[in-house]
Amino acid sequence: MKALRRFLALSVTLSVMLIGAGTVSASPLLAKAADTDKSYTCDGHRGGIVPPGIYKSMTIAGVCYMPAGTIVVRGNLTVAPGALLDAAATLGDPAAGPILPATVVVGGNVTVGRGAVLVLGCSPAGGCEGVTYDRIEGNLTAIKSQAVLMQGVSIGGDATVRGGGGGVIGGPPNSGGCFAPTSRIPKPWSEDPALSQGPNGTPQYTDFEDSTIGGNLTVIGVRTCFLASFRDRVGGDVTFAGNATSDPDGMELGSNLIGGNLGCFANVPAAQFGDSFAAPNMVRGSALGECGFNVVLRNPSTGPSVREHISVRTSSLREFSGRHTQTASVASIDLGTTASGAELLVALNNVILTGAGLRGAITVVPNSPLGSTGEAVAITVHPHGSQSFVAFDKCQCRFDGRAGMVAIEAYGSTSAGGATYGMFLVTSGGVNGGGLATLAGYGTFTSVGEPSGTLRLTEHLGLT
Repeated sequence: MKALRRFLALSVTLSVMLIGAGTVSASPLLAKAADTDKSYTCDGHRGGIVPPGIYKSMTIAGVCYMPAGTIVVRGNLTVAPGALLDAAATLGDPAAGPILPATVVVGGNVTVGRGAVLVLGCSPAGGCEGVTYDRIEGNLTAIKSQAVLMQGVSIGGDATVRGGGGGVIGGPPNSGGCFAPTSRIPKPWSEDPALSQGPNGTPQYTDFEDSTIGGNLTVIGVRTCFLASFRDRVGGDVTFAGNATSDPDGMELGSNLIGGNLGCFANVPAAQFGDSFAAPNMVRGSALGECGFNVVLRNPSTGPSVREHISVRTSSLREFSGRHTQTASVASIDLGTTASGAELLVALNNVILTGAGLRGAITVVPNSPLGSTGEAVAITVHPHGSQSFVAFDKCQCRFDGRAGMVAIEAYGSTSAGGATYGMFLVTSGGVNGGGLATLAGYGTFTSVGEPSGTLRLTEHLGLT
């Protein structure tokens, strides 16, 4: 179901899956925008465009978009019943410049009402030429909403989705039911051209990807076409229970790092790797039900595959020290400056990994698709001089006496003074990994105390 998850690919320039969390700076554009003492309501009239600005609170009451600049909501953001906020799938910022929608910062909570849709966050995987670094300081709560899509969003509190969805069109295991000619793409999803594409439209779904959640992630009782959580970093518990999807590989969880417990119960179909080629979920607490530590599944679920644990204990991973050293800068692409005043860059590098953990070469192959080989880094240079970046590395690596291909995603920042910090996840699994097909891992990195071009790594790795 990977093609469905990429519905936002309006103009995919880089075929890399990148995300990060960074700071958002004020822009001169904010001086032209709304008064900070006033609330704002978008009813969908005049194109439904929410202008850049700082707002006391915000209500979305129609089909609305956030295509450019920086939008700060000091209080709560509410998507009213039956409304739609698309803050991702628009060409945006500005129309003739880098493809990046507005950066959205909410100081309070976000609520999504019955039958409503919220799409927040964007990265190169979603057709943007950078990462929006959207942020919700409080909780995200969706009760009987139609769809919630989070891509590269930082959520300070809990993320909760209970009930709702657009329905299980066709019913499991009818994979084609989502896209059948008789499928009805429901409103308000169908009223957004960026979401409802193709002859039959793109069916609604709910998805959390590449996001950080300080509290718990809870998804219960959703009936939809597709449901997933990939590469999320969750401080608390993760629960997927009583959900149903039309697609037989539509209940996918993989490559998540979970600080609490993971529980998957009574989902139809059961939680799985699907066709994502993801790595196992890494869990600090307990893993129960369909995502239990004892559950071994095919990865991918169809075709040639390996058998792999869907979840592993973080305590089962061994700790190693290593170095990430850039050996060559192959290319640097300046994509331009966004309406928020941020400069977007893409760097392609050759790298070697050394040390006691992963060892090998990360090499850009000439004439290969951007991001498919070597190291691709999407960099956002903020107006005050600091940088946020996300990187996707493909390494021909060795570990524990085995060799294979390993995909790594790294999320970090560089201060105006030049100090770099961040963390990374091993994101690949399944047959494409060769001898490292069942590798699970995560770690941290820093440039402090290292020569220029070198990052010191702390790696937690294990073969499942």
